[in-house]
Parts: sequence; structure tokens; C-alpha cells
Amino acid sequence: MIAFALVAVLFAAEPAHAAPLTLADAINRALAFAPSVSMASADSDASNARAREQRAPLYPSISAGTEYYQAPGYNTVVTNRGLSAGLVALNYTMWDWGRREAQYRAARYVSEAATLGVAAARAQIAFDASVAFYDLMHQRQTERELARNFDRLSRYVATIEELKASGRAITNDVLKIRSARDSAELMLSSARNARLRAIANLGSLIGDFNAADLEIAEPAGIPPLPAGKLEESPAMQAAARAIASANLQAQAEEAARLPTFQVALTTGALGIDPPETVNRNYGASYDGVLSMPLFDGGAISARIDQAKARVNSARAQYRQTQYLLERRLKDAATRYTEAREALAIITRSQPTADDAFALTWTRFLGGGGATLLEVLDAYEQAEQLRIERLNHEFAAREAAAETALLYGQIP
Repeated sequence: MIAFALVAVLFAAEPAHAAPLTLADAINRALAFAPSVSMASADSDASNARAREQRAPLYPSISAGTEYYQAPGYNTVVTNRGLSAGLVALNYTMWDWGRREAQYRAARYVSEAATLGVAAARAQIAFDASVAFYDLMHQRQTERELARNFDRLSRYVATIEELKASGRAITNDVLKIRSARDSAELMLSSARNARLRAIANLGSLIGDFNAADLEIAEPAGIPPLPAGKLEESPAMQAAARAIASANLQAQAEEAARLPTFQVALTTGALGIDPPETVNRNYGASYDGVLSMPLFDGGAISARIDQAKARVNSARAQYRQTQYLLERRLKDAATRYTEAREALAIITRSQPTADDAFALTWTRFLGGGGATLLEVLDAYEQAEQLRIERLNHEFAAREAAAETALLYGQIP
């Protein structure tokens, strides 16, 4: 009996519904799903590994090796008959005028730029998810408004048909209002399909490719325009590090013309036959080499010129990045201001348009001389303002999201 009661309770319980998707949830799911973030992270890891590789020459290298060699039949004056060796060797470049240090620091700047690439990729995914979320919100609101518009026009059609039956309207009036309702139905169908495309777009970003519908928590109000410093954006920081890396690479190439001092130390056993070598012939050796290139056919000069060209290219890329970001920021700010101004105008104008329609409709119903064409014109003006409000709200949200992207911020 107890088990039966539990089963009855479970079946009687209402099915649990998933909570509506918030903007933060959409961004987090998109960041977790997007392959571009993983690709940028992999590039960052590879750059970090290359930087560690460039750091290795700053330390001594230690190696060990054994060798056993016999050459019977050859002249022992040449071969010494054989060789047995077990050695540990240490090699270290003591002085190279900072070439290794410059190469390592240049690699570190490249690694930092790759890390900033991860931040830029995350910001781009957050922007794409935000715009897709706002677009779905926009399409849902537009569909709801157009559905209300279609319902209102359907009631007006019924009213005009009753007026025609009573002789207070003509056939032409019925045809006009029916045509307006048919156009509204067509717009509603287009809005429904636009909502489905928006669902598919947002679903693909968060990894839900088979989403038939997505319930979203629509945020209230228009977000403020994000503030920040352009120099702190990932793109600008990466461009600055590219300049620093190119400068250090140029310094490293110029240091290749200067003398280099290297030392080598060995210790172990070295002899002819293994038993005597192990028992008697232990020792050590040291070696110091000072080298300097005198002539290389212009290879060093060519590498220096290439490094200087990369410096100039990095500086030009910095200016180009700054130029493009400033243009996009200005454009986004202008679109945001335009949308807010339009919303303020619509807020003032909507009551006037609604009152104008109500007055014209009343005059038409009361036989005051207003034509149905005037009624439809007043109605369409009021309805257009409602649709334009939704369009400008989306434009403002999109501009705010793009500004956050350019600053490297995640909403």
C-alpha cells in the first residue's frame, strides 16, 4: 500500500519545468561549449611551452654518455686500438651580450599575447551569445506584439462587417480592413519564423542544436553603455606585446655579431680497455671557447633587417588595431545614443498616436466624416511606433554588447 501511494503521488505531481534561460546562463554555456576558446587555450599553452624552451639556454646543460669502441686490424697509432668512456659533461654559455635573455623575454611577450587571445576569444563568444539572446528576446516580443495586432484587426474586421450588414459601411471598407488583417497575418508569420531562426542560432551557440523552443528570462530596461580604457582591451595589449617582442628579437639578432664565451666541463673515466678504464683512468677536463663571427656572407645583417621590419610591422599593426577599435567604439556609441533618443521620442509620441487613432475610430463609428482609410492610417502609425520601440531597444542592447566586446569585457 505504501509503495502504491508513493507511485500515485509521483504520477499526480506536476512535471518539473526547467528555469528560464538567463543572459548569464547563455553566456556561460556558450563559453563552455565554444571550440574557439579551447583552440585559443591550446595556442596559449603552446606559446607558454615555447617560452620555457627559450629559457632553457639560460641554464647549464648536463649530459651523460658511455662509449666502447674497438678497431682491431687498424694501425694502433691511428686508432689507439680502442676506446672506453663513461663521462658526464656540462656545457654553459657564460656570456653572449644578453642574446639568450632577449630571446626568452621576446618569447614571454608572445606567450602573454596568446593568453590575451584567450580573453579576446571569450569576449567574442560572450558578445555572440549576448546578441543571439537579445535577438531571440526581440523576436519573441515582436511576435507577441504582431499577434496582438492581428487579434485587434480581426475584431475590427468583425465590427466593419456588422456595420456593412446594417448599412453603415460599404463593401470597399470591408475589403480594406480585411486586406489590412491579411497583411498583419503575413507579418505575424514572418515574425514566427524569425523567432525560430533566433532559437536555432542561440541553441547552436550553447550546444543545443535540436532546441524547439527556449524559454528566456527577459531582462528589464536597457543596459548602460560600458565604460573602459581602450589600452586595456585584449587586442591593444596583445598588439603592444607584439611590439615589445619584436624589439627584443631585434636586440637578440644584433647581439649575434658580438663575441660569445662558452665553457665545457667533463668528468668520468676514459681509457682503452673497460677494466683498466674503470679501475684507474678517472679524471676531468675543462674547456673555454671565445668565438666571434667575422664573415658569414651577410646572414646576420639579413636577420637583423628582418627583425627591424617585424618591429615596424608590429607598430603599424598596433596603430591599425587602435584605429579600428576607436572607429567601432564611436559607431557603437552613436548607435546607442541614437536608439536611446528614439526610445525617448517614442515614449512621448505613443500616447498621441493612440489617442489619434481612438479619435479617428470614434469619428468613423459615429458617422463624423472620417473614412476607413484615415482610420487604418492612424492605426498603422500607432502600431509602427510599438514595433519601432522593440527595434530600438534591440539596437541599444546590441550596441552595449559590442562596446563590452571591444573593451574585452564579459557581461
